Amino acid sequence: MGRFISETTREYLLILARASSMGISMVLATVMGLGAGWLVDKYFDTHPWGFFIGLVVGIVAGFRNVYILYKRTERSQERIDQAEHKKKD
Repeated sequence: MGRFISETTREYLLILARASSMGISMVLATVMGLGAGWLVDKYFDTHPWGFFIGLVVGIVAGFRNVYILYKRTERSQERIDQAEHKKKD
């Protein structure tokens, strides 16, 4: 890959970046769901239902994002493990 870092180091850094973004992804999805619910309440005068529905939708979306990032991280780790196993052989 580059002349400064090895391919394995690059993969580890990508895994770290994905893991770091899991928390941010969860919080942002929840805040966006709350914001959308608040706007629904404001324009349709349905409070507190839009707020709570937006909260639930945001939390579900956050967990979905975390799951997707986890699966990507897991695949990257499997690639690293396979590459290290090939080096030993």
